[in-house]
Amino acid sequence: MERLRICFNTVFLGGTALVWLAVSTLLAAPFLLILRRDSAVRKFVYIQSRGIVFLIRLASKGLRVEKAPRPEGSCVIVANHASALDLYTISAFGFDNVIYVTKGWVFRLPFFGYVMNAAGYIDAEKTSPQKMLDLCKKAVEKGCDVVLFPQGSRKDPYARFKSGAFYLAEQLQLPVLPVAIVGTQKMLPAGEWKIKPARIKLKSFPVMSPKDYTGELGHLRMAQDVKKQIMDFVNKENEK
Repeated sequence: MERLRICFNTVFLGGTALVWLAVSTLLAAPFLLILRRDSAVRKFVYIQSRGIVFLIRLASKGLRVEKAPRPEGSCVIVANHASALDLYTISAFGFDNVIYVTKGWVFRLPFFGYVMNAAGYIDAEKTSPQKMLDLCKKAVEKGCDVVLFPQGSRKDPYARFKSGAFYLAEQLQLPVLPVAIVGTQKMLPAGEWKIKPARIKLKSFPVMSPKDYTGELGHLRMAQDVKKQIMDFVNKENEK
């Protein structure tokens, strides 16, 4: 029965997801080109992502979302990262105007690269720290939230949290919203293509303020505290 479920998830739901992403992009592209607004592209990506979350729910053994109150105004959203599905799960919290800071290989993918450039997402590998800070500042002025996965790679779900996201929050004086993603690493682990049924749990925590982390190394202490909060929850859920 488990093998049949994996086959159904991979062939039917996985195939549906790819078709949804490709066809929706092709259909929306002319309208997005006419509008020429990055905000419209980000809204489109949100709608696409909600469609993928719906398919994740169908493929799972249950998907649960727990939301903490989000701050007024923009924030830096920080999440753990262990699967290609993680980028889509952020939409489950209702964030529909976000800037992703992510690795460059995503920008080189057919369809996806076009959308990501049009949305104003930031290639972390080609952008200098100062340029990234400037781009994020402009995005925040447009009312965007900034999403980062500080572990960088999804190959090691227990990798350390790099401090860049927290330095960014410190420099822009933005609250940090920690997000824990549990189960996607079992559903679609890094380097695999089979979609396995798994229990998915998504949880956002109360925001943390850079004002509470003063001093030259404040952003480093913040990174440690956020990682502990997220990974303690992830480990607890994985033990169930």
